[in-house]
This record gives sequence, structure tokens and C-alpha cells, in this order.
Amino acid sequence: MKASRSLAIKNNINAWLFLVPAVFVFALFNYYLMAQGFFVSFFKFSIINPPGEFVGLKNYIRLFSDSQLLTAFKNTLEFVFISFLFGFWGPIALAILINEVRHFKTFFRSAYFIPAIAPGIAFLVLWKYIWQPDYGLANYLISLVGLPQQLWLNDAVLVKWVMMFPGLIIVGGFNFLIYLAAVQSISSELYEAAAMDGAGIWSKLRHILLPGIGPIVRIMVVMQFIGVMQIFDQPFVMTGGGPAGASETVIMYAFNTAYTGNDFGYAMAILVVVFILLMVLSYLQLRIQRED
Repeated sequence: MKASRSLAIKNNINAWLFLVPAVFVFALFNYYLMAQGFFVSFFKFSIINPPGEFVGLKNYIRLFSDSQLLTAFKNTLEFVFISFLFGFWGPIALAILINEVRHFKTFFRSAYFIPAIAPGIAFLVLWKYIWQPDYGLANYLISLVGLPQQLWLNDAVLVKWVMMFPGLIIVGGFNFLIYLAAVQSISSELYEAAAMDGAGIWSKLRHILLPGIGPIVRIMVVMQFIGVMQIFDQPFVMTGGGPAGASETVIMYAFNTAYTGNDFGYAMAILVVVFILLMVLSYLQLRIQRED
């Protein structure tokens, strides 16, 4: 008995010896940086003499009177809306359709996923030139059918819609594979039993397939919301936040505040608030999922 207990203790010690370095590195490059950002948000940060002047909650109070931040937040919510309107249900529908394909399933699966593994920045630069109003491919194609040319990225109304299009292709490829795996995990016996009971296509879809992938869909809702709320690459590469701030997001505004305005403390306060907001929403969503 003592020998087995000492062996268990020895195994636990060995496991912790292997685990501690990884935990230390993870905490150093994640939680330590998060704690540093939270700490800096209470200062008027000075690069010459860090952390600078302590200002308490002034950076957080300033959030409520910053009209440019409010505009960036509205832009971000519009990006979220566009993402869910066009980029959320598409991969689900495509996964269901490809799962029903009898031949060339691997080909269609690979063809849709290949754009997702392309280098993201290069992909966005390519689309930036496609949307160019003077010599871009988009205006050339619509001119062939007699439609008037558009300003695309230079149009405050269209910029969010066209900017999200390449991002939906990239993200959709990964989401498509996740949904396809969820669809394929549903037992075929359920469909066979439903068919024997006379269930049609819509009944199978409503009572078997959608409930079967429901948990994955709820998790992906949270993940997509978090991802789009942190959108930065698309506006930074394609428009720089223009035209006239129409595509500037909260994360991009925080970036510009820190590295252009040299106001690191206020930028950290913005990011802390975004982090808390996403954490609360994620907790509520996961709690609802557990209750279901």
C-alpha cells in the first residue's frame, strides 16, 4: 500500500515537473501581458519614464465622452451584423449540401477550404486591388453587363460590405470543416429510423440534423462574435479605417490611439473594456448552453 502511494506521488511530481515549464511560458506570454495591460490602463503612460503618471479611472471615464470611440464601436457592431448575416449560415448550409454529395465529396471539400489556408494579408491585399474603383476587377466585371461603376472601398455605405467579403471566405473555410465534421458525426441510424417512420427531408433537417449540430452552432456563435469584435486586419490593410472613419473598428482605434497618438494608457483602457465585454457575453452564452 505504501509502495503504491509513493509511486503515485512520484508520478504526480514527475508530471508537474514536465507541466510547470509549459504553464510558466503560457502564463508569461498571456496572463502576465494581460495583467500589464490592465495595470497600464490606470496611467498616463510614459515611454521615457514608465509607467508614467497615475491617473486612476480617468482613462475609463474618458471612454464615455469619446465620440470617435462610439463611432468605432458602431462600426464594429455593423461588421458583426454583416458577418452573421452572410458568413454564419453559409458554411452550415454548404456542409449539409456537401455531406449529401455522393461523388467528388473530397474535391468540393478541398476546393472550398483552400482559400482559408492562403496567407491572410496577401489575400486582403489582392482583394484591395480587386475593389479599386479606377482599375479594379470588380468594376471591370460589372461594366461588362452594363452596370455603373462603384467606389467600393471609397464609399462609406459599401465599404463594410465589400470589406467583409474576403474575410467571410477565409473564416468560412475553417467553419465549414467544423460544421461538416458535426454533420458527419450524426448517426446514420437516426436517418434510417426517421425514413422508416415516413419522415421527409424537412422533418429530418428540423428534428435530427439541426438539433444534432446545435451545440457546435452555439459555440461557433460565441467564437464568431469574439472574432469579429476583434477585427483589425481587414480595415488596417484595405482602408486604414476610411473613408472618413467609416470602417474604423474599436481595435483599430485603440491601435491608432497607442501608436499614433502615443496614448498607451487610454488605449489599454479601451482594450480592457472590450475584453470584459467579450468575457461576460461568452460566459452568458456558455451558461445558457449548459442549461440547454
